[in-house]
Amino acid sequence: MDSNVGLAIRCGGVLLITLLSIFIRSTNKSNALKYWIAAWVIPAVAVSLILPYASHNFNELFIIHAAILAVLFLTALFTWMVLRESVRREMEMTNKKLLQARDQLELLVQMDPLTEALNRHAFHSLLRRPESGGEETGTSGSVAVIDIDNLKPINDTMGHTTGDRAIRAVARAMRSLVRADDMLFRWGGDEFLVLMFKLPQPEASRRMEKLNKILEENGERWIGIPLTVTVSFGVAGFTSLTELGQAIEQADKAMYAQRSYLRGSQKAQISTQMVK
Repeated sequence: MDSNVGLAIRCGGVLLITLLSIFIRSTNKSNALKYWIAAWVIPAVAVSLILPYASHNFNELFIIHAAILAVLFLTALFTWMVLRESVRREMEMTNKKLLQARDQLELLVQMDPLTEALNRHAFHSLLRRPESGGEETGTSGSVAVIDIDNLKPINDTMGHTTGDRAIRAVARAMRSLVRADDMLFRWGGDEFLVLMFKLPQPEASRRMEKLNKILEENGERWIGIPLTVTVSFGVAGFTSLTELGQAIEQADKAMYAQRSYLRGSQKAQISTQMVK
C-alpha cells in the first residue's frame, strides 16, 4: 500500500474523531471537553496533514505517526486528570445554582407579588406536608380571616392603583400585629388569612381588634392620600392542621357576622340622624 494512502486512511480516522469531538462540544460547554480538544484533536489533525509530506517510507511514517499519537493521547489523559477536580467543582457549582434557582422559583410560586404575602398555593403546600405523629397533631393556634370593607368603592372612585395601595397598607398593618413565626396569606382579592401558631383565640382576637386603629393612624402615610380603609375580621382556634379547614370556615362566618353587625349599626345611626 502506498504510504500516502495509508496515512490518508489514518488521517480520515483522526478527522472522524475531530468531528465527533466538535459535535459533543456543541452540546456540552464543559471546560474539560474544551481542553481535551485542544490537547488531542488540533495537534493530531495538524500532524496527520503534514506528516505524509515528510517521507515516502510508509513504515517509517507509521511508527512516527503512532508515536506522536501516543504522546498526544498521554497529554490529553494528563490534561483530563488535572482537570478532574475542576470538573467536580464545576458540577457542584452548577448543582448549587440549580438548587438556588429552584428555591427562587418555589418562592415566586408561593408569594403574592403585590403584598409579598404567601398565597393559596403556599397554604395548600402547608396542608400537604406529611404528618409526623405528635409534631403535626400538636400544632395548634388561631386563624384569622380579614376582609377589606370598602375596596370596591375605592377601586371604582379612585382607580385600581389606589386600591392596590390600600391592599398593601392592610398587609403592612397586619405584619405589625403578627409575630415572626406567624404566616400571612393573601387569600383573595380583598381577603387575607393569618395563621397564628400556639396563640389562644382570645389573644388573637385582641390583636386583630387593633387593626382598624393602625390603619386609621397610618393609612394616609402608607397610601399617600387621605383615605379611610377599614376591615372586618373573624377568628377561630384549631388544635391541629387537620382541623384548619373547619377553623377557617368558622372564622369566615365570624367575619361576615361582624360585617353585618357593623353595617346594621351604621344604618341605625343614619336612621336616628334622619329622625332628629
